[in-house]
Amino acid sequence: FSRYEECSTCKADLHACITCKNYSATLADGCSEDRAEFVLDKEKANFCDWFKLRRGFVEPGETAPSANHQAELNTLFGTDAGVSKTPSDSRTQLDDLFTAPSDDS
Repeated sequence: FSRYEECSTCKADLHACITCKNYSATLADGCSEDRAEFVLDKEKANFCDWFKLRRGFVEPGETAPSANHQAELNTLFGTDAGVSKTPSDSRTQLDDLFTAPSDDS
């Protein structure tokens, strides 16, 4: 199980504290393994040697905690905030932004 593994659906890091059997939100440092080093961001991938994947950390139909970030950005900046969904649309918007207006008049 690689440190760089991601969820194929939501792209959340899988080798992270929140997906580990030793993770516990009720503990001060979030980990029941005494020998593990402190990790600040529990949702990001880390190099913990004591990592053991916890089965069922996300129930079927539920999203991982980090999957809600896009929804939060949309709420903050407005839905989609003018961002293109496809690379070709992005390229068109970029070309339009940096293309000088023509003097056809």
